[in-house]
Amino acid sequence: MNNLLANRFATSARLAINDMEWLKQGLGVKTVKFDIGAGGLPPEVNWEDKSAAIALIKSKTGKALASLLVWGDNELYDWSESFNDVVNHLAANMIKYCVEDDRGAPKSKYTLNELAYKMARMTLHFELYNLWSLYSVEGRLLFSGIDMSASTYSQIWSKYQEKMLHDIDYLMGFINQDVDNYRFKLKEV
Repeated sequence: MNNLLANRFATSARLAINDMEWLKQGLGVKTVKFDIGAGGLPPEVNWEDKSAAIALIKSKTGKALASLLVWGDNELYDWSESFNDVVNHLAANMIKYCVEDDRGAPKSKYTLNELAYKMARMTLHFELYNLWSLYSVEGRLLFSGIDMSASTYSQIWSKYQEKMLHDIDYLMGFINQDVDNYRFKLKEV
């Protein structure tokens, strides 16, 4: 990943994990300390505790999004599964919203499922790299391989993009709540 793009990763205010510094600190390769807790002191919080904070997020999709945010900027981390989990969640929700709105497939070459998947990939990618202000609607569609006019997208489909961003906000609420609860429980021990 080029450095300019990498510097934008997870910089969106929407994707802020309250305890990101705590989570990321010490999650790299580290020498194991076997003498922790010696002298009557409690053991220090280590990378395993921080990984457990992610693993214990109750929402499967929230866990996938948190994994993307914590480890996604590490070039050794294969984040395709986590990315696809979040995309599939967003696309499934979009289809539900379209059914509620009695919105059928677009008058283009896509089925509703195909368009929902493409829009979810675009929305998550643009949010992960905070790219919204850098691209016009037409540029986003072109970049994401969505063959549709910018006006049709803006008039009909952009509201579903907004709903996806709201769904990401909702997931972030779960992530922050579960990580905060985990940290609180660690302090009680």
